[in-house]
Amino acid sequence: MFKWQDDLSLEHSNLYLDSRTPRELCFVSHAHADHLSLHATAIATAPTLALAALRCGVKGARALAFGESFALDEETSISLVSAGHVLGSAMLFAQRNSQSFLYTGDFKLRASLTVEKAKPVPADVLLMECTYGLPMFRFPSWQTVADELCSLVRAGMAAGIQPIVMGYSLGKAQEITRILTDAGFNVTAHGAVYKMSRAYDAFGTQLGSYRRYVPGDFHGPHALSIEERGVLVAPPQVARSAFVERFGKSVTIMMTGWSVLKNARFRYGVDHCLPLSDHADYDELLSLIEQVSPKKIFTHHGYPEFADDLQRRGLDARPARPDKQLSLFD
Repeated sequence: MFKWQDDLSLEHSNLYLDSRTPRELCFVSHAHADHLSLHATAIATAPTLALAALRCGVKGARALAFGESFALDEETSISLVSAGHVLGSAMLFAQRNSQSFLYTGDFKLRASLTVEKAKPVPADVLLMECTYGLPMFRFPSWQTVADELCSLVRAGMAAGIQPIVMGYSLGKAQEITRILTDAGFNVTAHGAVYKMSRAYDAFGTQLGSYRRYVPGDFHGPHALSIEERGVLVAPPQVARSAFVERFGKSVTIMMTGWSVLKNARFRYGVDHCLPLSDHADYDELLSLIEQVSPKKIFTHHGYPEFADDLQRRGLDARPARPDKQLSLFD
């Protein structure tokens, strides 16, 4: 139901799937930068299209609500279901004649405060993202991570040290903000985070009270108290930058699924790493397969070993992208 011809596309159609090359028609699963391009027409949810417009502009758009059916041609229809990844993220479900196909894009099955929970549907063919497709990637509960984050922040503020919590400006930063505001902390958002957070507000996902970062609130004669300005939420790229150095002594916390890797905090250059992710962990990948119950599985955006793992479990699984070396012998 799909083909790889320099990129993923739906078979028997001109619909590409999350292509980073401009296309005439492309499904955009969500608005992270690594999934965006200036397509002539993008098919996505309304929140994804709005966020994509903030990031790179949109030439043409077809907004679909979850569950709304759209006919690509007389034989093929598509609809979108929640992917649970970030605001507006969607899986694409396609039906052609008697066959069905589910493309997940990036997803997670765990519930969160800021994203509608994923709602995968049964399909004959599953093309799934598998970023964390190794058994070592098993994350602790959301509550455990949230409690540890609040404990670190509380200790830093009690010592008069500025907490700086880092996560992707779209998705992760909003979840962090909501965790902190629900716990009673004031939050200041870095400019990149603030822009995305305002979009969340516009689509009815409330994050609590937060303000935009202004240097004078943190530095100089009119700086606010640490309790007033609260926790600074910023994107990951500030970790080793002059922006963080301006604060002198601070407690820096990176929120990422890669935190389970040994010495992650040294790789990111921060004081602490906590495993808050907007991707499925290993057990969730297996759970998705159980829920979809596909006849064939194709893996994408992750460890190729995951397809081997599934084969050992007796499943018909292989990577979606053809192996260039093996193709020489076809």
